[in-house]
Amino acid sequence: MPYVRCLILLYLCLLSGNALAQVRQVQGVVRDAATGERLPFVSIVANEGETGTTTNLEGEYSLRHRQPIRSLRFSYVGYLPSIIYPDSVESINVQLQPTAARLQEVVVLGTGENPAHRIIRLATQHRARHRLQNLSSYTYRTYNKFILTATDVGEQELRDTLQLTKRDSAYLKMRNLLGQQHLFLLESITDYAFLQPDLTRETILATRVSGLQQPSFGLVAAEAREFSVYDDLPVFFGKRYLSPLSPGSTRKYNFVLQETVVQGQDSIFIISFEPEQGKNFEGLKGLLYINSNGWAVQNVLAGSAGDDDKRNIQLQQRFERVGPQQQWFPTELDVELTIPQLSLNGHQPYAHMRTYITNINLNPNLRRSEFGVVALKQQPDAYRQPDSFFQAYRPDSLTQLEQRTYERLDSVGRERKLDRTIRTMEYLMARQIPIGVISLDLRRLLRVSAFEGMRLGMGAYTNDRLSERFKVGGYWGYAFKDRRAKYGADASVILYQPLELQLKAAYFKDVLETGGRRLAFEEGYGLLGNLRRALLTDMDYTTHQSINLQGRVLRYLQASAQLRQEERRPTLLQPEGQPVPSFNLTEAVVGLRYAPGEKYMEQFNRLVPMAGESKPVLWLQYTRSLDGFLDGDYGYHKYDLRLRTLLRHRTFGESSFILSGGLVEGNAPLVTRYNGYGSNNRDYKLYTSEGFETMYPYEFFTDRYAALFFSQNFGKRLLNTRFFAPDLVAVTNIGIGSMEEPLQELTEVAFRSMRKGYFESGLLLNSIISSPFSGVGVGAFYRYGPYALENSRDNLRIKLTVSLLF
Repeated sequence: MPYVRCLILLYLCLLSGNALAQVRQVQGVVRDAATGERLPFVSIVANEGETGTTTNLEGEYSLRHRQPIRSLRFSYVGYLPSIIYPDSVESINVQLQPTAARLQEVVVLGTGENPAHRIIRLATQHRARHRLQNLSSYTYRTYNKFILTATDVGEQELRDTLQLTKRDSAYLKMRNLLGQQHLFLLESITDYAFLQPDLTRETILATRVSGLQQPSFGLVAAEAREFSVYDDLPVFFGKRYLSPLSPGSTRKYNFVLQETVVQGQDSIFIISFEPEQGKNFEGLKGLLYINSNGWAVQNVLAGSAGDDDKRNIQLQQRFERVGPQQQWFPTELDVELTIPQLSLNGHQPYAHMRTYITNINLNPNLRRSEFGVVALKQQPDAYRQPDSFFQAYRPDSLTQLEQRTYERLDSVGRERKLDRTIRTMEYLMARQIPIGVISLDLRRLLRVSAFEGMRLGMGAYTNDRLSERFKVGGYWGYAFKDRRAKYGADASVILYQPLELQLKAAYFKDVLETGGRRLAFEEGYGLLGNLRRALLTDMDYTTHQSINLQGRVLRYLQASAQLRQEERRPTLLQPEGQPVPSFNLTEAVVGLRYAPGEKYMEQFNRLVPMAGESKPVLWLQYTRSLDGFLDGDYGYHKYDLRLRTLLRHRTFGESSFILSGGLVEGNAPLVTRYNGYGSNNRDYKLYTSEGFETMYPYEFFTDRYAALFFSQNFGKRLLNTRFFAPDLVAVTNIGIGSMEEPLQELTEVAFRSMRKGYFESGLLLNSIISSPFSGVGVGAFYRYGPYALENSRDNLRIKLTVSLLF
C-alpha cells in the first residue's frame, strides 16, 4: 500500500506539473525576417480561431486565453503565414518571411459579386455609429514622439578613405552621424477634450525638444487624429481624398478580400484597396481590417495613391473597444513622411511621428464654458516636466539612439544658444526682428506697386519684453515714383484678455484705395500679400486719425467700434495741371465678424489659425458719416456685407463662394463709394484671386452693388497623366451695381456703374510646375456680356497663378 500511495502521489504531481506548464498567456514581437523591421497589425489566432489579437504599431503582441494555448497562427498580407506551438514558452518572437507574390486578384463568386464589396457596404452603412464626432463627449491623454532622421539611399561602398572627394566625405560624415543619433527628436504629452457639437480643447502638459531648454511649442497629432475613413473626404496632411468607405466607393476603388481571420465569435476581414484603373480622383491605397463586431474598422493603413504626389505619406491607425459601451476608439497612430526630391548628403530624410492614446473617458463632466476659440494651449511649465513624467506614458523606454540624440543636441543647443535663435525665429514668423524691447516691422522694409513704384521704409514697435498688454510704435517710408514720404504711429492696450478687448489709437499719412473696401477683422493676405493693391495706378493721399475698441462678444462673434477722421485726396479725380481735390470725412463704424467653429492654436508664443472644416464666415459693417462733426463735410449711411463659404463634394471637388455687397445712401463722395474691384493691369501678370481679373481697377463705380466670386476646384479629377497633372479650377465672377445718388463734386465726369451686369469666366491650371511646398500655374479669363470690349482679344487675359501648399 505505501508503494501504491507513492505511485498515486507521483502521478498527481506529474499531472499538476503538466497543468502548470500549459500556456495561457503569450507575448512577443513580430518582425520582417529579411529586414528585421517590426510589423504592425499582424493577425494572431490561437487554437484555430478560439481567440486572437493583432500586433500594435511596435510589432508587439500580448494574448491571454481561458484555455491552454496549443497553437498560434501568425499571418500578414504580403508574408507567408507561420504556425507556432507554444509548448511551455510564454515569450515568443516571430519572424515572417516576405513573399514575392503580389496581392491576390479579385475572386468573383458564382453570383458575380466581389466578396469584399458586401463587407465594404456593411462598414459604410454602420460608419455613423463609429464616428467620434457623433459621441456626446470624450477625453483622453496622448503621448507623442516625433523623429527626424535619414536613411542611406545609395548604400555607397567607400573602400579608399584616403582619397575621398568632398561629396564622399560629406556622405561618410552623415552616415557616421546617423549611426550615433537622429537629426531631431521631440516628445510631448497632451490632454484632449471634445464636446458636442464641435468644441475641442487640447493642453500640452509636457514637451521636450532636442537642443532646446525652454521650447515654446509642442507636438500634437492633430493631423493624424483628424484623418477618418468614416468621413467622405478625410483630410490627409493638407489634401482631401475620397474615403474607401464613402457611399459608392465600390464603383471607384478596387477592393480585394485578402484574408479572413476568425477570433472567437468575431471575424476580421483584411481588405486591400486602391483606385480602379481609369478612375481619375484623389484616392488612397492601403489595407482595411474590418471587424464583424459592429462592422467597424479595427486597423487601417493608408497612403496616397497618386503618382504625382510630391510627398510620400503613410498613415496607420489602430482601434480598440473601450468603455462600458465597447466603443471603437483609436489608440495608436503612426505617420511616416518622406519627400523624394530632398537629399541630405546621399541620405533620404524622413519624419516619423507616433502617438499613443490612453486614459480614454467616454462620459466626462464637461461644460461649454470650459472651451474657447483657442483650442490648443501649452502650460507654462510644460518644458520643466521631469523624464519620469514622460516615462509613465511611453510605451517603452527611449532607445540608446534616442537618448544620445537628446544628450548630443542638448549640448549643442546650450553651446550655440539655440533657444535665443528660436525666439528670433518666432519674431520672424510674425515678420518682426527683436532688438531688446523694440521689434522692427519687416512688412515696412520694401513695397512695390504701380502707383508708388519702389517704396523703402522701416517700422518699429514695442514687444512683449516691455509689456504684454501695451504696445506702441510707428513707421516711415519713401516711394520713389510719386516722390513722397509716408508715415504713421499707433498705440494699443489690452483692457480684458479673456474677451480680447483692446483699445487702439492710430494716426498716419499714407495712401488708400479710391472706393476700396475696408472691413473690420478682414483676414490677412498670407505670405504673398495683397497682390491687387500692387497693380492700382491711382490712390488717395490720406491723413487718418482714429480710435478703435474691439473684442470678442461671443465665442465666434467679434465686434469693433471705431471713430475716424480722414482727409482724402484722390489722384484719380485730379484735373490735369490742377492740385488734388480733398474730401474731409468723419465716420463712425461698427463691424461684426461671425465665424462659427473657428479655432486657434497657441504655438511659438503666438496664435495661429487651425486648419479644419471650412464653415461660412460672415462680415457685416455699418458706417455713419457725421456731417459737421470734427470737420466732416458729408452725411451718409453705408452698409457692407461679405460672406465666404466652401463646399466639398466627393466627386466634383471643392466649390468656393464669396458673396459681397454694399449700399451707400446719402451725400457721399466718390472715394467712399465702390469701385468695381477690377484687377486688370497689363504690366502685372499674377492672379489676385478675389476680384474681376478682366476689369480695369477704376472702370466702374457704384453706390450699391452685389458680386459673386465662384470657383470650382476639380483637382486632378479631369486631367491627370503621368507627365501633366495640374489642378483644374473653373472660375466665374458676376457683378451688378448702379449709381443712384448723384455725385455733387463730379457733375461733368461720368462713370459706368455695371447696371447691366458684368460677367467673366476663366480656367486655371494650377501647379503645372510644383514642388512639395508650392506650385506655379497659368490661368485664362474671358470677359463677356453687356460690357464686353469690341476687340475680342482685349477680353482675354492670361495670368500666372502661385499656390503655397503649406
